[in-house]
Amino acid sequence: RSELDRLMGEQANTEKMIRELSDQVASAEQAWATCLAGSRFDSEDAFKAAVIDREEQRRLETLKSDLDKECDAARTLEEKVASEHAAHLAKAAADASLENLAELDDSDGAGAARESLISEMASLEEDIQKRGRRQGEIEGQIRADETQRSNQAALFRDIDRQKAVYDSWGHLSSLIGSKEGDKFRKFAQGLTLNHLLYLANRRLTQLHGRYLMRQKEDEVLALEVVDTWQGDAIRDTATLSGGESFLVSLALALALSDLVSSKTRIDSLFLDEGFGTLDPETLDIALDALDNLNAGGKMIGVISHVEALKERVFARIEVSPKTGMGVSRLDERFRVRRGE
Repeated sequence: RSELDRLMGEQANTEKMIRELSDQVASAEQAWATCLAGSRFDSEDAFKAAVIDREEQRRLETLKSDLDKECDAARTLEEKVASEHAAHLAKAAADASLENLAELDDSDGAGAARESLISEMASLEEDIQKRGRRQGEIEGQIRADETQRSNQAALFRDIDRQKAVYDSWGHLSSLIGSKEGDKFRKFAQGLTLNHLLYLANRRLTQLHGRYLMRQKEDEVLALEVVDTWQGDAIRDTATLSGGESFLVSLALALALSDLVSSKTRIDSLFLDEGFGTLDPETLDIALDALDNLNAGGKMIGVISHVEALKERVFARIEVSPKTGMGVSRLDERFRVRRGE
């Protein structure tokens, strides 16, 4: 049953398609009949008899193109002949006028008129000659101007090349040029300072991961500190506490040691005071850093009055002050007596 329904549906669709195609054919036939009735052909057979093949059509199109070209050439030749004919007629009329003027006598003022015309023509000829000479002068000036422009174009190109070189040197001069040499000195010092800050920040990260140093943007060879624990707040070095200043100074001192280590080996580091301003936490951080340096092969010397250092520094020399005159003496444990 389902197969029968399917076949019946297909039959219905086919019949519908046939009806649509029949309508299209009828419409096309009606349109063709209308076009044929409006043409100059009496019947369809007359139209078919007038149809030529493709090869004959191409031959006729080529022939038409050649005939069009010949017609254009003929029209051009006709216009040229007409122009020359008009010029010939104008010249003949001018010659006849001059002959007529020559035949006139002085009766009734004709001679005066002739003389006036001859004078006017002479004036016009002279004016034409002057204008011709002026035209020649202007053309000469134009040619000279074109030559100068060509020469100037090459000169301008050379100027542009030289200007590019000058701009390069000018830019370099604006960066490091001055008669006193201070710009170049500061430029070179700035490069060294940048390298030093790179090394110092590595050391400062090892000492305490909170701070970074960098150059000030609006001041040459001046430093500022970035506090990474405060949203990268920018702080002037004058606002640092005693412990913060000690860490920054220690990082810079170690960076200087790293900077010159490629040429000079520095195996010792001496710190004179500076520990008294440190809080216990910062003191432990600084001493841990010094212990690491000592373990890496550097000899660390510390001069301090801080008692807490005694617990961390075992190899030491203690000095006690004496009353008056600023004299100090070694502790008995560290004194070497004569004869010993």
